[in-house]
Amino acid sequence: MTDSFSSWPVSGVVRLAPVAGETTMSFVNRLASRYNVTVTGLLSAMAGPGVRGVWGEGCLVGELFLASAVRRRLASFCQVPESHLSRALPSWDGGADAKANGDQPNVRFASGSTVPAVMLGCRLCTAARTGAPWSVRLYCDLRSRICIRHQCWSLDSLALDRVTLVEGQVSLSGLPEVIRAHERLLPMLRRRGSCESAFAVAQAVVASWWDAGRRDEVIWPARLGRVCADLPEGEVAVLARDVVTYPEAVAVTTVLCDRLWRQRVLEDTHGQMPHTLAEVPRLLTELARRLGRPWLVEQLASSSAGALFAWVRACVRRERGAVSEEEVWAVPVAHRPRGLAAQLRELRLQHVGSAPVGGRQSRAEQAYQVGLAHARSYAARHGHLAVPKYGRHEGFALGPWLANQRTGVAALPIERAQALHRIDPWWNGPWPISWRRTYHRALVHVQKHGLVDATAGFPGTSLALGEWLHEQCSRYDDLHVGQQRLLADLGIRPAHARSARPRRNSLAQAFAAGLDYARAFAAVHGHLATSKSTRQDGFPLGQWLMSQRSRARMAEKETDRSRALSAIDPWWNPPWPMAWQRAYHHARKQCGSNQLLVPGDGFAGVGASARSWLYAQCALFEELHPRQQDLLREMGATAEAAQARQTAWYHPTGARIDFAVGLAHARDYVGVHGHLALPHPVQHNGFPLGRWLTSKRGEAGAHARRTPAPWPGMQALAALDPWWFPPWAFAWQRDYHHLRLLLIAGLEPPPKLRSWFSEQLAQRHALLPGQQRLLQELRTSLV
Repeated sequence: MTDSFSSWPVSGVVRLAPVAGETTMSFVNRLASRYNVTVTGLLSAMAGPGVRGVWGEGCLVGELFLASAVRRRLASFCQVPESHLSRALPSWDGGADAKANGDQPNVRFASGSTVPAVMLGCRLCTAARTGAPWSVRLYCDLRSRICIRHQCWSLDSLALDRVTLVEGQVSLSGLPEVIRAHERLLPMLRRRGSCESAFAVAQAVVASWWDAGRRDEVIWPARLGRVCADLPEGEVAVLARDVVTYPEAVAVTTVLCDRLWRQRVLEDTHGQMPHTLAEVPRLLTELARRLGRPWLVEQLASSSAGALFAWVRACVRRERGAVSEEEVWAVPVAHRPRGLAAQLRELRLQHVGSAPVGGRQSRAEQAYQVGLAHARSYAARHGHLAVPKYGRHEGFALGPWLANQRTGVAALPIERAQALHRIDPWWNGPWPISWRRTYHRALVHVQKHGLVDATAGFPGTSLALGEWLHEQCSRYDDLHVGQQRLLADLGIRPAHARSARPRRNSLAQAFAAGLDYARAFAAVHGHLATSKSTRQDGFPLGQWLMSQRSRARMAEKETDRSRALSAIDPWWNPPWPMAWQRAYHHARKQCGSNQLLVPGDGFAGVGASARSWLYAQCALFEELHPRQQDLLREMGATAEAAQARQTAWYHPTGARIDFAVGLAHARDYVGVHGHLALPHPVQHNGFPLGRWLTSKRGEAGAHARRTPAPWPGMQALAALDPWWFPPWAFAWQRDYHHLRLLLIAGLEPPPKLRSWFSEQLAQRHALLPGQQRLLQELRTSLV
């Protein structure tokens, strides 16, 4: 089983020919043995001192990569042309990119996963080829794995560590079915380019069946008992896995390579992504027939993971053009056969009892178990795993976690997929998550009220749910077979789907019902200026009117529905914001329908909020819509009337203005406008209020620079407007009050003012706290 660096007494230069497919390491080892030197000694002679890492039995399954100068010297040393060595040794030219300086000799040794698998060549064939009992190691090749002439199977050479090498051959004299299977495979390897890739998929499929250890399996145990090999009894079941399963792997390869069967897979799935292998019944039946295992159909039908399931999905995706032909035959890492070296190492550790089986979980496995625990918790609460993509559960990002599992479902290990399948069999349905969530709402309805009645228009369901159910019936034939199965649980079968009626009532009846509710509201309130949340006897009148306004504005001309609503309220759909219309009706209600307002007496009899709104309309009267102006005139509120205040008209005398006079005009101005942020030239009833306030700000500033005591008039003016003398630029204060006045009036601010507001919000962290508070008051209004 193991190869010793045995000496071979010889004198002079000898010729040593390579074996086709041999590793460079094996050839150099034979050459070193021929000259009775070690591999390291031979390489040091060829490449110079400093060759390291090439020692022990384990290095025999590694590979050497030689620089060009070393290759020339070896070719001369073994008296074989370098071109012959290049054809026979697959990795002979692999050292061209090795680390070298010009033609300076160099040797690089590689082992482990960086080197393809190696196997021991047939001893009898090697002896006939070389004339000596050499042990030759070849790159694993499907064609040369079995020697039909000598009826033997070459096992992979497994380096368990630096000093332990496990390799050998299995006699096939008692396994004629393996020989026959290989004879069937060889013609396919010559005819079909994808056959070798298909065999890799088939080998992964049967290896998963081998690991599952099904109770109905009787062929493999009997075949394993006929294996004859110079191997420890406890290790035969591990090392002979590929030998025992070889006939089944060839049979599966024959099916997978057949274009006809790929077409049948597409026909069975209707071009849709499968949810389980039960959706390709003809493929399962054919595999069971060829393998002589009728029970296999039932065993595989519920499978939603594994190499075979991944291949079926890849065939569908290939038909859609989503993957290349090479990707169809790619076996995900999680579904590849488990390495024999790792299994053998674990078996020996178990035998000596030096290490427990399994050991600590990896970090990835721990993270998966955390996600699985949250998935169980969510399913226990909601009954499904249709979590939105960005949904969270108990602080855990369960939506993204499940989305990642669904994205990589083809490469998901079988045990992980089965764990999720046990929580929710439809956790990975090949349809949108939103479909499953809506279906679950329908299922809850069925659990409470019984099966839905599609032929009667889904009575008892909500409008949205009824429309969704009718949509599923209208495209029932295009749904996935899994979706049809789920709909059957709701009471919707093909016959019901064909005779389903829509849930929605006629639009004319729905509008007539909404119009009745609108009349009832107008009879009480006198208008239709509703908010979005307004309800009339439980009917969402506000939302219904919003929908009618939207449709009326999109219509090119007035419709019958618009005329019906205008008959109830001529201003049900005004060309200005509805907030203005509601404020207008609020003020009109307070003053009475037949009573005119008198702005000159401060709008006496009107509430504070309505009075403030009316003053704002008077101040911005010229900016209003002409029809808005007409509505205000009907109430007696005009720009001219608003200026007729009862404060005495100021007549300048040339003497110093008394503070009390200025304070009275300031108080009167605040009553109209709500602030004292007026420009310098502004006069109020003939009084130069802007100039007077500017002078008072100057006096207050000078007083503050002289003494910390408050300025005498500060308290009186601050009582009128806390920000009459702000610690920031006064232009900022005027822009703020202009925007505030427009919002109170229910008018749209001009673009320049909106831009100013956006700039202030962007740099609000650099503003003073008082400015930030003022902006926050406007922020909720300007949306």
